Amino acid sequence: MGITREKLLEVYAISVFAKQLDEKVQQLLMSGAINTTWFSWRGSELLGAVVGKSMRPGDYMVAYYRDGMSQMAKGSSPGKLFAEALGKVGGNQKGKSGWVHSIDLEAGVVMNSGVVGGQLPIAAGWALSSVLRGDNKVTVCNFGDGAANEGAFHEAMTLASLWSLPVVFVCHNNQYSEHTAFSKMSPVEHVADRAAAYNLPSVTVDGDDVVATWDAMESAIERARTGGGATLVEAMTYRFRGHTRYDPMAYIPSGEVDARLNDDPVIRFRNWLIADGHATDQELGVFDHQAAGEVEEAWEFAKSSPYPDADELHADVFGPSATV
Repeated sequence: MGITREKLLEVYAISVFAKQLDEKVQQLLMSGAINTTWFSWRGSELLGAVVGKSMRPGDYMVAYYRDGMSQMAKGSSPGKLFAEALGKVGGNQKGKSGWVHSIDLEAGVVMNSGVVGGQLPIAAGWALSSVLRGDNKVTVCNFGDGAANEGAFHEAMTLASLWSLPVVFVCHNNQYSEHTAFSKMSPVEHVADRAAAYNLPSVTVDGDDVVATWDAMESAIERARTGGGATLVEAMTYRFRGHTRYDPMAYIPSGEVDARLNDDPVIRFRNWLIADGHATDQELGVFDHQAAGEVEEAWEFAKSSPYPDADELHADVFGPSATV
């Protein structure tokens, strides 16, 4: 069917917002205004926006720690995500989980993993639950290229193939796993190449190409929803910042990051929308202005939210009832 103009503009709106939100957090961190664990997604905004927008509202998203843009595209509240990152009670888990474990059941974001690869078998479980319930929902599981070297990857692919589960595994291949280039730790060129061992269909796409990524996601989701089973989608992308805020990126060849920054995919997408007649500069300027305001709203919400009371320490905690 292909992506519509409406969806193209929604992808742009989410991507420019995600870009500005990440930059806001970086400014706050550098100024000392906040102190939190933050895994920057700069460079991958378009990919995340497409993944979230290509899903139905009722579908399940299983997330990982660097795909906040996917979660927001799926419908998660930016303010609540921001508050959760700061450990504030206004967060989705009342500030107890932090950014890397935040979920949003209302938006269908059912799991978020700070453990590399930990979300993959759980995504297979969510997809199995759809089969058992017959709810016609698809589970989309995001993960980074480093997770493809975890045993959990093998387990999840095996189960998904054997049981023809309605799940789409989306590898956000930003080409560096923490501090090591993917090319130095993989015997094959692409994560998608590994799908053959599990008898799964796979595709490698340019994650910065909105149309190509949309087509890949649409096909994989439709296959899953109509009984065709799982698909492995590998989307090639890049992260402009280090693995963490303290990462100097010394392992990356000189000039590589600058070259990528000079070819910012969000700006390139913006120029394409105008050149191809999908929008005018003025129309996109409205989205740019709205994004700036929404970022400030999310920050004000997070900043004004209080920290949890001490009594919350023992709430939502499950354990043996017997005393020792």
